[in-house]
Amino acid sequence: MKRSDGKLLSSAVLLFSILGTIILLYLSTRASAPEVPLSGIDGREGEQVTVEGTVIGTTPTTLYLYGDGVVAKVYMEQRIRVSILDKVRMRAEVISSTPPTLQMVSKSSFVVLGRIASSHHTFNTTPAEGEIMQVEGVARGVASAGYSVEGRILPFTAGLNEVLTGGLPFTWHHSEELREGSLVKATGVFLSGRLHLYGEDSVEITGVLSPQRMSLGELVRAVEGGEEELLRPIQVTGYVLYEPTSTHFYLTDALPSGLLSVMCVGAAHGLHKGDAVVLKNATVVMDSSTLRVVLEADEVEVVERHGPWEVTVEALAESAGGFLGARVVVEGWAVNEGNWTLLEGEGGGRIAVVGGDLNEGSYYRIEGVVTYIESGARYAVRVG
Repeated sequence: MKRSDGKLLSSAVLLFSILGTIILLYLSTRASAPEVPLSGIDGREGEQVTVEGTVIGTTPTTLYLYGDGVVAKVYMEQRIRVSILDKVRMRAEVISSTPPTLQMVSKSSFVVLGRIASSHHTFNTTPAEGEIMQVEGVARGVASAGYSVEGRILPFTAGLNEVLTGGLPFTWHHSEELREGSLVKATGVFLSGRLHLYGEDSVEITGVLSPQRMSLGELVRAVEGGEEELLRPIQVTGYVLYEPTSTHFYLTDALPSGLLSVMCVGAAHGLHKGDAVVLKNATVVMDSSTLRVVLEADEVEVVERHGPWEVTVEALAESAGGFLGARVVVEGWAVNEGNWTLLEGEGGGRIAVVGGDLNEGSYYRIEGVVTYIESGARYAVRVG
């Protein structure tokens, strides 16, 4: 055998040896980190797997990967150059399957396979489940929900009907503040009837619509006239009509009860009947249960506190429900009726009094809170 042939044989042996080692390492890697869909990581906590998916959002330390109907949060030890809509493959350790959470094992295992094309939502059709899409419009009905922000995205040319009932519902799973009326470009995945947005780069805020100031009467006329200007956030003034008992309250144009009133949702804590208030960044929506127009507001400023209401016994007895929870000042003669102590007015009206030590036949001017006594099925003024 010639010396050159021996060298050739040695080189071939070395080449096959290296190739065999690479194959063994590859098979070993696949054996220790099997390829699984994102929907198949259940029960694999603590195991290393190889996964593929589409990046739909990032932060400096995490990325959000979508595939097989599942969105997984992936922690990264190092910042990796990757863009939203990149199709990627990586090796990661399963931290949790509920919610799906992974830890990237090494930067070297991360491969960008390509880039997908997202659809552009035009508001004319309902997106398909699992569709990765982009949408541009105005964020309305914005409200915090824990670490997320929820609302609707409306087209820039939305008319009254779209403002009241339309738009694309969204949830932005990020703590960054989003203002009412923000102009947004959003990229996310449509799941369970709404667009889900993840990370910092899934939403680009390009501007914000300035709020318009109007009275309650102007608002009602705008709704009746179908004005497109209602796409803009509203700053409306008025008075709290009833003592709020839940998360909503009624706004009226004048006291003690105006000609106009509208239900307002949100920020009712700390408000009392008669308070003069300004609703900031409000939006008009249609209540599906009552088919009435309501106002949603993320901020309510009290311009002037009303203080205790000075009312007659007759007025209070006739409409005590409208003062429920409110502080009132009322005067009259103390009258005993069975186990109850009542206050009787000049016109013969009566209202129960609880907590006061009143002597029958004496005239009193008392201050208290209107309450409802369930055991006696009657309204009363609770003193003290």
